Parts: sequence; C-alpha cells; structure tokens
Amino acid sequence: MKFFTKFFSLLLIIPALFIGPYFSFLSYKNTKVDVLIIETGDSAYKTLGNILPLSVFDKYYLRLHFNIENIKDIKAGEYLIKNKTIEEIIEDISNGNYLRRSIRIKEGSNLYDLEIDLSNHYLINDCSYLSCINTKTNKEGLLLPDTYYYFRGMKLSSIYNLSNEKLFKLIDKLWLKKPLDNPLKTKYDALILASIIEKEAGNNDEKLLISSVFLKRLEMDMRLQADPTIIYGLLPNFDGDIKKSDILNKENLYNTYMKKGLPPSPIAFSSISSIEAAILGTPGEFLFFVADSPSSHYFSKTYEEHKQAIKRYGVDK
Repeated sequence: MKFFTKFFSLLLIIPALFIGPYFSFLSYKNTKVDVLIIETGDSAYKTLGNILPLSVFDKYYLRLHFNIENIKDIKAGEYLIKNKTIEEIIEDISNGNYLRRSIRIKEGSNLYDLEIDLSNHYLINDCSYLSCINTKTNKEGLLLPDTYYYFRGMKLSSIYNLSNEKLFKLIDKLWLKKPLDNPLKTKYDALILASIIEKEAGNNDEKLLISSVFLKRLEMDMRLQADPTIIYGLLPNFDGDIKKSDILNKENLYNTYMKKGLPPSPIAFSSISSIEAAILGTPGEFLFFVADSPSSHYFSKTYEEHKQAIKRYGVDK
C-alpha cells in the first residue's frame, strides 16, 4: 500500500515539477534585446535561442511550446521584442506583427536633404533622387510632406510613389477651385510657387499674403526676387551666405533677382498650406515684404515704404 501511495505521489510531483518551469519560461520577460530580425529561411527556435539567454531546458520548453500550439509557420521580418514575454514574442512572429517604422518627408526639405536622411532608415533604396517617379519635369518637390510608415526591407519606391500620388490628387482637387484672377498657368507652376512660399513664410497665417505678393509680381511681369531660389541654385555647395556676386549671377537659373517669372522647378517639398496658398491665392496690394521677426514679415505697397521697413528691421527679404 505504501508503494502505491508513493507511486501516485510521484506521478503528481513529476508534472508539477515540469509544468511550473514551463509556464515560468513562457512568462519570462525579455529586457535586454530590443529587436528580433528573422530572415527568410531562418527558424524562430534557432533565432530566439541565439539572441535570448536561454538555458538548455528553456530551449526544450520553446520547442515544446511550438509543438503544443502547432506553430509551423513564422513570418520573416523585424519584430520589437523589448519588454515582451516569450509567449508574446512567439505570438508576434507567428502572426506577423512586424515592427512598423516611419520616415518623415519634411516641409521645406529638398532632394539633397532627403538623400541624407535615407541613411537613417531600413528601406531598399530603389528610388534615389526620385528616379522611380515617372515624369518629364525636374523631380524636385514632387512629394507631399507627411509621415509614411513601412516595414524593414520595403522598397523606397512604394513610399515615394504613394507620396507623389497623394500630392497630385491634392493639386487636382485644389486646381478646380483656382480663382479666375490667379495668373498661374499650370499645376506645375503652382507647385513651384508653393515651394517658394514654403521657404519664405515664417508662419502659416501669412502664407496667403506672401502668395499674393508673388502673384501680383507675376501679373506685373516683375521679378520675384526671392532669396531661397538663389540658395537652391547654389546647392549642394551653398555656404550659408548670399553674396552680392550671387545676386548678380545670371548663370544661376534659379536667380529670381536676375530672371523674370518662376524658376525652372520647385525648390523644396511643399506643405498642404503652401500649396493651398499658391493655388487659392490672388494678386494683392503688396509688392514687398521684409522680416520683422524670426517668424513673420512686414508688408509694403511701395518701394519707398519698403526701404523704410528695411531701415527699421535691418534685413531685406
């Protein structure tokens, strides 16, 4: 009788000794490793076992859990595993709950900035300098600034094509509302002007006013005289200082001090508010403006008034 009592006691103890560590293993929280990358063809068992501090028994429990849950298919990709339990990690890699990354196309940035920023992302660069965008125009400014999300290993072209599509859907919609006295002739002209507004405006509230100045100048066949266009024409070698020789340089195609009309292309990626200001704006009464603070401008109707404003504020815009 004592033998059977001991035998049944042993039968109860053995599962308890096994089940406790098994569930303890599943609830183990990883606090050391941030990201798990599973390449195509890799096994989760092998990958997890290599990056987490798993004992021989842990690896056995891991394999056992895969068998118990009948997990046969795992998704190759990148996963955020910091502060997650083993059970949560396994759930992520079996369901494909990938780490979602983001890339920000910034208002006022340009193609040169974009290429530099790409070094900080995990995308396949198949669209350097917007080479994937099918257009006969210059490719500067052909993206809509926004935050775009992606998974590691995605092609850059998928993001840029989406951004380009969103941009022209917006322009097409706004173009239907363009005032009759707005002198812009094409949607591309609107994008060019929007980029100048983007670089000139100190705040969103004055964008329509700045637009009205440039539209009035275009209507009068008056030079735009916009510093940001000169700067763009000097890129990527601009040293931060516009010299008198830069203003007088007729070889710079973007020098709106020397050349009438709009420059050959946009000079930056334009925000929605700048595009709205360019297309929905109309020629106004002001012809000049000068910065009166780091984030705003003083507007003048005459050159004499403008010269007084320059003396007052010290910097000619």
